[in-house]
Amino acid sequence: MYSIKSETYTDHYFNYKNILTINKIPQGPLSNYTKQININPKRISAFRANSEQNKCVYALYTTTPNENELYTIETLPDFFTFCKTNGYTIETNLTQLLNHQTKQLDSVICYISY
Repeated sequence: MYSIKSETYTDHYFNYKNILTINKIPQGPLSNYTKQININPKRISAFRANSEQNKCVYALYTTTPNENELYTIETLPDFFTFCKTNGYTIETNLTQLLNHQTKQLDSVICYISY
């Protein structure tokens, strides 16, 4: 089982995007669209950086990772279509159960399995 999250990412032009990440390299076809990248913490202002350290995440790409097209919140329907057509199950019951907990789960969008 894999958790899909939304993470804030800064591209080369300093534009912020909410990209989709996965907790580990998945089995199946999605592994070809997964690559480990560094994420810089969002700047507090133009003059002050966030004190958090960079972190490594497994980013999800719409094409092979060297194409630099990341799945984002805006392309979430495309990601779900990819999952359904490639044999992944979107674990809606588990996702709903965990989202109804009193404590939000750190930007988790859903869980999938292969």
